[in-house]
Amino acid sequence: MSGLSLVLLTVLMVASGQMTQTLYVPAMGDMAAELQVASDSLPLVMAFYLIPYGLFQFIYGPLSDRFGRRPVLLAGLSIYMLGSALILAWPVFPMLLLGSFIQGAGTAAAGSLCRSLMRDKFEGTDLVRYNGYVSMGIMLAPLLAPLIGGYLNLYFGWQSMYWFLLGLGLAITLVMVFFFRETLPPARRHAQPMLPAYQYVLHDAGFRRQLGMLIATFAGVILYEAVFSVLVGKQSNLSSAEISLLFIMPLPLYFAGAMLASWKAASWSLARLQWIATTGLLLGAAMVLLSAFEPALSVAGLVLGGSVYFAGAGLLFPVATSKAVAPFPQHSGTAGALLGGSSNLGGGLFLLVQGGLPEMNQLVLGGLLLAFAGLVAWFLMPSREALPEHGV
Repeated sequence: MSGLSLVLLTVLMVASGQMTQTLYVPAMGDMAAELQVASDSLPLVMAFYLIPYGLFQFIYGPLSDRFGRRPVLLAGLSIYMLGSALILAWPVFPMLLLGSFIQGAGTAAAGSLCRSLMRDKFEGTDLVRYNGYVSMGIMLAPLLAPLIGGYLNLYFGWQSMYWFLLGLGLAITLVMVFFFRETLPPARRHAQPMLPAYQYVLHDAGFRRQLGMLIATFAGVILYEAVFSVLVGKQSNLSSAEISLLFIMPLPLYFAGAMLASWKAASWSLARLQWIATTGLLLGAAMVLLSAFEPALSVAGLVLGGSVYFAGAGLLFPVATSKAVAPFPQHSGTAGALLGGSSNLGGGLFLLVQGGLPEMNQLVLGGLLLAFAGLVAWFLMPSREALPEHGV
């Protein structure tokens, strides 16, 4: 497979997972009413999806290092479709949570492998560049998902969104069966037990720093996505379709950040790119926080601040991912699983914790985003690099 073909297939294989995470966000209020639960309970759906999405990556990654990427991916897609089917068969809130859990357990395969496939084929600045392309492509799914979800919910009800996901999962599975070729040849596989493999990867201090930055940044992104619809709904009288339009506004900025990583990987130092990304995270968080003090500007500040935060995240993710997996050509599945699994598991657990807070408002959101951005800056302080520096 050519590099471009691999990027396109990688983007496609994670599309179902990205769609599942954000498709229903504009419909949260309507779903809560139909399922007869409090609107604050709907972020639990995302938590029940993200926790297995993170946990099962720890299993899929080492398995793919041992048996190859293709069989692991196809098994995960099959599990994902089972979760979608269960939600459609029993459309009640407990089954929505269980089905989301199974969906997350299935798409964890694609979530883990999307970080490993690029390392199978590329290294150095090419690895950063192609990871940037993947990050840009991956953003297309959450860019479209809220628009599709808002439309489906408005005209066909919330269950239509899960019919859409089931069909999407089936289509992606068929494409992978016929077009995806193994990227990890038998000669590069290893049979090292799972625990020693993880110990080997975690022993690298540079990997641990990149992992910390990714977890902190992702926690901010996922918190923003989980509470955005609820906060805007409380502060305005917008419909689910209108909220979906506001929800996707930060996503093109994420796309721009990932594009900058691809364009400048060969001419700017990786440290410079990461400091620019961190500045975006800090500035965006501050905008969300400060606008909370002025009710007339709260929604605008929420959207604009989120856009700047997402721009920083879009730049940081491909650079930090590339720096983390670069030293591990034979353990890229394990390294990718640690990156994706820890980020998503941490995000899901955090959503469970924040669900127990007395109140989630824009002031709290801004404060938490600022704390996450500060953690990224703290992890960035050490100067050792996992990849050689290039450019200025």
